[in-house]
Amino acid sequence: MGLFSWIGKGLHSLFTPRSFKTGEHFENYARKRLFPERYYELLQRTYGYNKRAQQFVHSSNPDFKLRDRRTLKTFYVEVKYRKYFYQGKTVWCTEQQLKRYRECNNEAPVFVLLGVGGSALKPKFVFLIPLRVANFTELFLSETEKYMIHPLKPVSSKTLWRR
Repeated sequence: MGLFSWIGKGLHSLFTPRSFKTGEHFENYARKRLFPERYYELLQRTYGYNKRAQQFVHSSNPDFKLRDRRTLKTFYVEVKYRKYFYQGKTVWCTEQQLKRYRECNNEAPVFVLLGVGGSALKPKFVFLIPLRVANFTELFLSETEKYMIHPLKPVSSKTLWRR
């Protein structure tokens, strides 16, 4: 790695808000662990913090648009990490975001991938929730428990499509 590249990475780290770093860590975890390239082709990914800061995109899609290599079905995944559920629930999006996700869901299924506890790089619990279930801005632990997946194993095509 050259000097300027190293300095650039340091500045990125210094000026990127912690919440965006956490989100990027969880997105990277999701892509490497749960939706790896050998099973899922990446068709689209949202911008990172620096790109968003330079040019705000008003009509953004969920974090990933993927194609299941086994079934050739496409789908979206919105990736969210939370430290914990507060009083049995967590806010996962805004009303405006939910509206956009619903529009995307008309094109291809949208899933909410929620990591909770541990760290963004190694969450304690992971849930893969279809948007039809996550149809409010809050998610309740009592409802999400049904959609728990193994945090260290890739999501199988069978698991994904029977949700």
